Amino acid sequence: MKVIKDILKCDEKLNNSYVALGTFDGIHRGHRKLIQGAVDKAKENNGISVVYTFLNHPLEVIFPDKKPKMINTTKEKLFILEELGVDYVVLQTFDNDFANITKEDFIDKILVEKLGAREIFIGFNYTFGQKGSGNTEFLKEYTHKMDIKINVIPPIECRGKILSSTVIRKLILDGKMAKANLFLGRPLLISGIVEHGKKLGRMLGFPTANLKIMNKIYPPFGIYGGTVKIEGEDIIHTAVINIGENPTLKPGELSVEVHILDFQGDLYGKRIYVNLEKHLRDEKKFDSIEELVKGIGNDVKRWRKFKRK
Repeated sequence: MKVIKDILKCDEKLNNSYVALGTFDGIHRGHRKLIQGAVDKAKENNGISVVYTFLNHPLEVIFPDKKPKMINTTKEKLFILEELGVDYVVLQTFDNDFANITKEDFIDKILVEKLGAREIFIGFNYTFGQKGSGNTEFLKEYTHKMDIKINVIPPIECRGKILSSTVIRKLILDGKMAKANLFLGRPLLISGIVEHGKKLGRMLGFPTANLKIMNKIYPPFGIYGGTVKIEGEDIIHTAVINIGENPTLKPGELSVEVHILDFQGDLYGKRIYVNLEKHLRDEKKFDSIEELVKGIGNDVKRWRKFKRK
């Protein structure tokens, strides 16, 4: 998968492309249907699939006070898009200059001239151009004589809710991980570079890969079961993850600590991708180190048993 940081400053011009447009925060099941449409059509027509999205959230520029915390960082978004089989990702910086591009120029200069779009895939509520003046109907009308097909994906319902990043953010914050993962269409993803910690987990017999807390949405503090993929490797590892303060050993320090089961190796400086599959228990302060070790051991046993089902 190739990443283009700014299509307006890139000399490369694409051709015969099938383009998915959107902010794609969280890449939920509605987004996945839209993106998969572009990927499938590109394969059918010997073309290329392109996701055109943003490096930053547009609300950072338009309404800074309303800017939400992201469900996924840029690295995480790219990881998921690669999972979906996308050929190209355009990560456009949304700044004041871009915000003032007219709806006509967005189509002519970006979708047609730069991307060489044959088909475009958009959500039902997609807007573009200066002050969001362009919408799905305008896109259809303007491209009518350009031999470009516009595919509008209707709202996707799941368990009586219309899927949206806003709904999923609330589910994650409320700790409703099973439902959040259902709406996302995959487990919630957390990634980061493994940092040096105090190596307390290793002393207890449960070494952990420590990740810095990022400026994004996290579920409530607690212990989670999940899987881990190390960047550059194909193996999927089973893991138990602690998100929070670790009140017994490191009160007040926020971190993500990942214990990869049956793993030996040096991960310092490497990026890992962690899928949060299941909430195992809330975070708690143990009265002694012995109780802490027993508690972690029970978490590991419980997650091993669950994964064997």
